[in-house]
Amino acid sequence: MGSVEALSSSGYKGGDSEMEEKKKKMLKNRESAKRSRTRKQEQLLNVTNEVNDLQGVNKKLVECIKAKEEAFIQTEAANDILRAQAKELTDRLRFLNSIIQGTQDAKGLFL
Repeated sequence: MGSVEALSSSGYKGGDSEMEEKKKKMLKNRESAKRSRTRKQEQLLNVTNEVNDLQGVNKKLVECIKAKEEAFIQTEAANDILRAQAKELTDRLRFLNSIIQGTQDAKGLFL
């Protein structure tokens, strides 16, 4: 029976050793999982902050685009007015040139 006792006691010791190893492994896995969750939480926070920053930049860009569009519309309106004035002045200049030409032609007839 001595050999059976030796097997039994060594088996139990091996069992204790296995339990210790399992406990160590479980503890390491828990710590690893905790680190992983912490990393994921930090990544989520970083991504959330980046999204907020980009939304702020996007808002500023939209405001800038709206301001540029408004300025463009105002410039187009001013250009339309200037084109109309240029046409009016061109027509008046042609009219005055025709009067001058007519006067010069009439002068030539009398000379």
